Amino acid sequence: MWILILTLIIGLLILLFARKFQNTNHLSSFVSENESFVDNVLYTFEIVAVRSFQQNLKQIVDSQAKENLIEVTANLISEPSNKFDKNAIKVQINGLNVGYLSRNDAQQFAEISMDKKVAAVINEEDGVYSVKLAIQNLEDLKD
Repeated sequence: MWILILTLIIGLLILLFARKFQNTNHLSSFVSENESFVDNVLYTFEIVAVRSFQQNLKQIVDSQAKENLIEVTANLISEPSNKFDKNAIKVQINGLNVGYLSRNDAQQFAEISMDKKVAAVINEEDGVYSVKLAIQNLEDLKD
């Protein structure tokens, strides 16, 4: 049993290592419920209020190639004038608002003026868009 598990793990590591060195210009079709891979970048960090910005996301997607996953750069910007949360951090893509960090996540940056660029992916499923950021740990944003 352990040999089978170990063989499976080694096989997956070899596959991921081999894919890292492939020169591909297309997006990976692997998408799970909680994570997305694009060119071996793991996108797991979900933002909130995305449903309020579906029109902006559609505009961004329509200007890109028709793929299930579209890799983009997101800007995380402090929004101290937000009437609902003075610690709000909005997420923009191509200058359009597409969502926010959750209230709990934004609270961790209350003393920092945020203006960071991070890799992101837009996913469309059944006509509804979602955005995931390539952030493994919120501490990465404090650099």
